Amino acid sequence: MDLFRGSIELARIVFLVGAVLALLYKKRYGTTPGGIIVPGVLAGTLFGSFEAFLLTMASSFLCWLIYKHLIAKLALSNRWTSLVCISISVAVGLILLKISDSQVVFDQEVLLTSLVTPGLITISAKKYGLGKTFSATLLVTAATAAIGLALSYVIPYQQLTSMSVQLATYMPLTLTSPLIVLPISLIMSILAYYRFGIRSGGYLIAPFLAVVLFSSPIQALLMFTGVACSYLAIKLIQKYTLVIGLERFVLSLFCGYFIVTLIDYVAIYIGIPGYRPSPLIIIIAIAVLTNDLSLQPLVPSLRKGVIPNLLVSFITKLAV
Repeated sequence: MDLFRGSIELARIVFLVGAVLALLYKKRYGTTPGGIIVPGVLAGTLFGSFEAFLLTMASSFLCWLIYKHLIAKLALSNRWTSLVCISISVAVGLILLKISDSQVVFDQEVLLTSLVTPGLITISAKKYGLGKTFSATLLVTAATAAIGLALSYVIPYQQLTSMSVQLATYMPLTLTSPLIVLPISLIMSILAYYRFGIRSGGYLIAPFLAVVLFSSPIQALLMFTGVACSYLAIKLIQKYTLVIGLERFVLSLFCGYFIVTLIDYVAIYIGIPGYRPSPLIIIIAIAVLTNDLSLQPLVPSLRKGVIPNLLVSFITKLAV
């Protein structure tokens, strides 16, 4: 639907609905539908391009086959198996991205946000089985899409598109050389974990943060301030509650949503030079950074993981 492509507000709501439904499904039936972000990403992909949705599901099955026949035979820990599955997913996704660039015009963000989806589905399928994982993923994605459609009819059109219209004067957040910067970011994340056992704030997050830092230092400052506030909020919640695991990540996603929305309003009413609005990527970035930093000692995480990855991505951005 064109409305989902043109409404930042609705895209974000659908994404968060997918995360909540994924969490509820996991609690009720014990199976993660691909991953917490997967149903929302797939619903957005479905609305953006049905062909991209089919490619993502086909890639998921391909990644599962590669894992089953090659990776499952290796004596790898769960963490390294996950890293390998994500790497395969990104490689397959980038190949499809290259093919689609020459044959079909897809929205870049639809493709980029679904790069890790096949890997996440494969990781879940490793734990729960392919049939359970695929059925859970499709069911929760369908429910997410249905709620999104219902909201598009219930909420007035002007309200759903107000922010998108006001942010239309700004350039969207895109990567100029995804085939270069994304593999570099993934390699840096793997090296950080191999050398220090540190999660560096997501596999593919740093290139997007580098674009923001490169184009709008003020936006980057606001965003990193938001990450600090989100981190403090999650640590405070953890101190007085039993919120852990998936619940913590969903809370981090909501923190990312409120932070990005607040920065959007700052850009609308005050103005931020070089601002780059994005429906999902920055929300995911804030959530992943918050989640990873809250799981590990803060200073080593920044010094050995997040900052080096971001620095390399920024240098790569300057080079390409």
